[in-house]
Amino acid sequence: MGKPAAASWRRGYGPLGLSDGTVEKRFRTFDVLMNESGMRLDEFLAYKMGRFSRSQASHCIKSGAVSIEPYRQTKPGLRVRFGDRVSISQTMVGDVPQYEDVVLLFENEDFWCFDKPAGMTVHPTANIYHNTMTRYVEVVLGRKPYVVHRLDKETSGAFLMAKDPEVSRCLGEMFLTHSVQKQYEAIVYNARNSYFPGSRRHIEIPLGLAGVVLPHMTMGAGHLPAQTEVCCDDISGHFARLNLGLHSGRQHQIRVHLALTGTPILGDKLYFFGEQFYKDYLDGKAVEKFLPHRHLLHARRIAFEWRGVLCVIEAPTPMLFEEVFRGSCPTAMFPTPYASLYKSD
Repeated sequence: MGKPAAASWRRGYGPLGLSDGTVEKRFRTFDVLMNESGMRLDEFLAYKMGRFSRSQASHCIKSGAVSIEPYRQTKPGLRVRFGDRVSISQTMVGDVPQYEDVVLLFENEDFWCFDKPAGMTVHPTANIYHNTMTRYVEVVLGRKPYVVHRLDKETSGAFLMAKDPEVSRCLGEMFLTHSVQKQYEAIVYNARNSYFPGSRRHIEIPLGLAGVVLPHMTMGAGHLPAQTEVCCDDISGHFARLNLGLHSGRQHQIRVHLALTGTPILGDKLYFFGEQFYKDYLDGKAVEKFLPHRHLLHARRIAFEWRGVLCVIEAPTPMLFEEVFRGSCPTAMFPTPYASLYKSD
C-alpha cells in the first residue's frame, strides 16, 4: 500500500513552523510534588521533561522561557518547593513533520502497520511534538492513536499502531510474551572480523541503566535478562550486514549488545560515538562531523498470529544501507568506550 495523502497537514506548516512565517510554541506546566521539593530548577525540568538535559533546561531558564508560581525570579539554581507550578514555553524550531515519508504497509479493522521513517519519534518528547507517529495518526488519519510498542527515533521500519485500547492491550501483551517475531537488519563495524558470511552468534548479556553522562538513557551491562540472535548475511571491508532476532525487548537492546561485543552499529551517536558526544549533539554544541546521519538499524519484518490468521509484514530496507555497505556513501568513525568493551564468548 502506498502513502496516504498528506495535503491536509502540508497546508498548515512550513520548514520551521506555521505557514504564516511564525514558529510554533509549545507550553507545558508541571506541579512540584513533595518528593521533588528542594530540587534545582534546571534539574527539576530535566527530570520532568525526559530526554532533556540540565544544560538545555538551563538555557531555557536563562532565555526567560520558564516561569514559576508563586512568582520568584528564575535561575537554574533556584530551589523549587512543594506546591510550586513551573511553566515552560518552547519554540518548536526543527520539529518538522515527516508525514509524507510514512508508508502504510498493512491495515485491517484492528491496527495499522507503518514503515516508520528514521528521525521520527513514536511519542512526543521534550523537544518534539509534531514529528511523531502518534501525531501523524491524529493529523493525517484523523484517528486516536494507541501505541503498541516502540522503535527508537533513528530506527526505521515496521511499526504497529492499534485502533482501539483493547487491541492495543492484546497486542502489547503479545510483544511482552514474545509472541511477535521481530527481525531487524543492521550494518556494523566489523574491524575485528567477528563476523563472516553465514556466521551466527547468540548474545546473552543482561542489561540495565549504565550511563555516566546520560544516566537515565544509556544502557549497558546489568541484571535484566536479554538475548539477541545474530546471523551475518555478508561482509564488505570493515562492515558486516547482520540479521537480528530478539528473545527479549530491552531498551536499546540490539544497539547495546552489538556495541558491547565489539561491533557497534554504524552511525550510532550514543553507542558508537559515545555518551559525551551524544550529549553535546543533543545540546547543540559543535561536534565532529559524522556519517551516516542515522544509525543503520531497520525493523525489517514482524510476524504474529491475529484472529487465527498469520500476519507477516515486511518493510523494505532503505537504500542508504546498501550505499554505506558498498562504500558509495562515506562514513565517519571515531573512538567510543562502548566499542572497546569487547567480551569474548
